[in-house]
Formats: sequence, structure tokens, C-alpha cells
Amino acid sequence: MSIDFNELLEKSPLSIVVCDAKQRIVWCNEQFLTDTGLLEEQVTGHLYASLPLDAIDKDAQIVQLFSENTHGDVRFQYWHTPLSQNNGMRAHYFTRERQSADKMSLATARFSGKRLPKRANWVEFLDYEVSRSRRYDNPLSVLKLHLIFYSKPDSVTDETLAQTVNDTLTDQLRWADMIGHTDQGSYLLVLPETPEPALDALQEKISTTLKKQMGFISESIDFQIVFGYACWQKHDDSQKLLQRAREQLVRNLELLLDDKKPG
Repeated sequence: MSIDFNELLEKSPLSIVVCDAKQRIVWCNEQFLTDTGLLEEQVTGHLYASLPLDAIDKDAQIVQLFSENTHGDVRFQYWHTPLSQNNGMRAHYFTRERQSADKMSLATARFSGKRLPKRANWVEFLDYEVSRSRRYDNPLSVLKLHLIFYSKPDSVTDETLAQTVNDTLTDQLRWADMIGHTDQGSYLLVLPETPEPALDALQEKISTTLKKQMGFISESIDFQIVFGYACWQKHDDSQKLLQRAREQLVRNLELLLDDKKPG
């Protein structure tokens, strides 16, 4: 009996995205397009970082869709795994969190032991700071940074690298700032009272400190930091800020990848 594995993937109830070694999307199934409301031409061929999805828990196991095509909060449980037979390729899996059909009460949910979707602290924090900027015209910035590791000693684990980045960012930020999420090498920072000129100094400070900290671990670590940011403008909401920061990050990533092309 022969099995059409392509058909199995297309008809899977899971949303699936496959990326190459440079995190460029080479394939997605129809379920992913249905769940996100995106078109295939908005997904295939683009970098994973361009997707309007941001992790909203510290373990990056829940992501939220930030798209004009959706109404209300759309969240997915998320996990990823390397494809062993394809060098550097990785599969990303998403399953949409849906409200119970019987709209069970909070008390019933707790009694039954079911996990309730919880709005992320950084999402609430960003919404609050946007409302303050609208009311008082306060400066507000969102900074996304993405780390690409080209090489490292086998003895240096991914967990060590991630912890080093987290510790460095925590040390460099003020008490009023917030690290929004970590996912696939990307970090999001919500920066109240931070105008655009201050971002240049912050990016330089983060870059310098991270290079120093990575050097302490091993001088053989070869990596690159890419930034993208957005500053609050009149009539902005959280989604517009995130979108502009994401778009700038992706443009800078594309420029870096172009520079790394052979020849």
C-alpha cells in the first residue's frame, strides 16, 4: 500500500511551515493559510521573521497572531523541530487555541484543570504604553533584534547562548523597559520614554556588550546581530508598531543575506 505523504501534510489539522537553513520559508500547508488568513505569496519565499506571529510566553510555546486580517486574539500552541534528512531545514508546527464550544465558565475551567489562555504581560504592557503615548504624547519605541550564529564550538550549547543574551539584555535595560519574547533567535524590547535618537545608542551598547560576553564564552563564536525598530507616531496602535519594527528587521535581514551570497 502506497501512501501520499504530501497529501497527509496538506490535510493535517496542524498548521505547518518548513524553512531552509537561512530561515526562509520553502513550504506551508493550506491549514496554516486558513488559520492565519495569509496568502501563500505572503508566506512562501519570505523569511520566518516576516510572519506576523510573536511568542507571548517565556518558553515561546504560545504565539499570537498580530494581523489586520483577524479580529480578537488569535493564539497558537507552537513547537519546531529540525528535519534530519535535510541540512539545516526546520519544520514549525502550530495548533490554534480555540474557545470551548460550551463557553465554560472560569470556575468550571479551573475545576476541570484545563489550561486557560492568558494574555501576555508584554502585550498588556505595550497596549498600556501606547495608550499613554496617545494621551500624553510620550515617546515610545519597540526594538526587535535577531541573532544569527554562523559557527560555535560544539561544547557551547544553545541554552548557554540564549541565557547569555537574556542576561545581557536584562543588564542593559532600565527598570521601566520590558523584554517581550524570545523565539527563533529574535527578541522584542518595549521601551517607554525612548525617542528615536536614544535607540541608536542603545543598539550600539547592546551590540558591544553582547560581543564582549560571547567572547568570554569562546572567541570562536561567530555571530551577527540585526535590529529593527519602530517609534510611536500619532494614531499608532500596538499592531502598527509591531508591524513596522518587524518590516524593518526583515529588510535588514534580507540585506545581510544578500551580502552573504557567494560571488
